Amino acid sequence: MKKLLLSLCSVGLFVAATTAHADSLHGFCYGASTCTDNGTNTPTGTNPPMFGFTSTPSGDMGAFYLDILVPTSGSAPTTSTLGVINTTTSTTSSASLFSNTAWTTGQLDNYLTLSGGANPANPIGAFLPATQALAPSTTGFYVYQDSLGTQTLNGSGPLFTLQSSLPMGSYIVGFLNIGTASQPNFVGTAPSGAIFEKTSSSMMPTPEPSSIVLLGTGLAAAAGLLRRRISALA
Repeated sequence: MKKLLLSLCSVGLFVAATTAHADSLHGFCYGASTCTDNGTNTPTGTNPPMFGFTSTPSGDMGAFYLDILVPTSGSAPTTSTLGVINTTTSTTSSASLFSNTAWTTGQLDNYLTLSGGANPANPIGAFLPATQALAPSTTGFYVYQDSLGTQTLNGSGPLFTLQSSLPMGSYIVGFLNIGTASQPNFVGTAPSGAIFEKTSSSMMPTPEPSSIVLLGTGLAAAAGLLRRRISALA
């Protein structure tokens, strides 16, 4: 009987531990902005992005930190803050540059000196390849962090956008402390759930082949009409 009780306790502890580490955050887009987890990141073509975070399981509550990862080739950024607009509450706050030294190795939670670390893991190797495909000279990220106080992440808010566009290859992730200030328990963003900015606000969409054909046809028709008018006047 005692062995059975010990076995049941062991199973209970295992299930509790598994449940505790199953929490993670995932980014999502709202409004006209779209983004879908592709297994590597959650890319968006909207710049500035329109985004939020939800927890798995939904409804986790705690102190929420928003972190914006800006790719860099080694030179320090010219600004120390990025404006964050909470569209749910119509308020604005600032994400401040965490350090003049870029994050270039190891895990983001260690770089941010989060007590006890965070789960799931957030190694730089999960972020760099996609950014380097857009900006090959990137060796790391400058990190801007905004402390947003106690939030409940259930998919309906808070919803955010930024006051300015981001460089292509930037990421946005979140950390939620579901513990306490003295005994923190940070839930991190799964790398595949990180918002990934894949476009520049100044980029124009490339015309589709059908659009190019239509444009050429229109120009040819206009040229023919102009020739006929010139002939009529001659």
